[in-house]
Amino acid sequence: MTDHGSTSLRDGGPPAAPAVRPDAARDGDLAAPVPAAVRKDPATAAGAAPNAPARWAAEFAGTALLVFAGLGTGMFATEVVDSALGFGLGLLAAIVAFGHVSGGHFNPAVTLAAVVAGRTGARDAVGYVVAQVLGATCAAGVLWAVLGTLLDGATTVQVLGAVSNGYGENSASQAGWTTVLLVEVVATALFALVVLGSTSARANAVLAPAAIGAALAFLLTITAPFDGGSLNPARSTGAAVVAGASHLPQLWLFWLAPLLGGLLAGLVHRAAGLAGPRAAAPDEPTEEPTDERGTERGTEPAAEVPAADATSRQA
Repeated sequence: MTDHGSTSLRDGGPPAAPAVRPDAARDGDLAAPVPAAVRKDPATAAGAAPNAPARWAAEFAGTALLVFAGLGTGMFATEVVDSALGFGLGLLAAIVAFGHVSGGHFNPAVTLAAVVAGRTGARDAVGYVVAQVLGATCAAGVLWAVLGTLLDGATTVQVLGAVSNGYGENSASQAGWTTVLLVEVVATALFALVVLGSTSARANAVLAPAAIGAALAFLLTITAPFDGGSLNPARSTGAAVVAGASHLPQLWLFWLAPLLGGLLAGLVHRAAGLAGPRAAAPDEPTEEPTDERGTERGTEPAAEVPAADATSRQA
């Protein structure tokens, strides 16, 4: 087998650049890397990681898509598609569309869980949360503008209130704040554990978006009768801002409870020893150490080594 890197060194040419692992995890990543087998261009290696503004823009757009889909289905859809399913499908689409840029958080509670679990840097978290809140608020504002062209002011506020989060008089079941606090902490912790687990090193990367979207949908179905279903402070903020004064005083609970759930999930994930960088996909090249001639160890005698041994060495 011809080794172009070693040939260039023997000929006096410049040394070959070390191989770059296309799926190397970036700070902030949660969305699993796309295996080469299902990428449009498997030969394309990863270039420079997206800069901070690009990641913030992805979090903004993904959260806006999530909130627009969830609140929109709650406002306009028939009984065939309810708000929980809209949020789940919206999250699935957002992860596939923007997760490869920012890591696919779209939720301050998930961002906190990723920080605690050691999967995201704390410095990135602030920018992510700001982008998520702005995205959710813009999506809710667009829906408010659409409703304003169809309904009078009082009816618009009523519809927006129906898809906002609340407790007591703003709860369909009149659930008190202690009940809502417990429900939101548990549900958000379970959701964040699904996110962290499905994007971990040993998980199936292709199925992760579907697992995360499905988890959000069924958990919102459970929590909706208590408080309208949140699990996401950005979603609650966007809805409360356009719903009016009756929901803003209760917004504190929908920051406190999901963040506590995210914190709990991150601690459990770290305590279980599941935190750490994502492993390389088996079909991706990895950087190999080189000897003094610049030849990758194990590549020259490849013809004399059985295929199984070479595979295990790369793994």
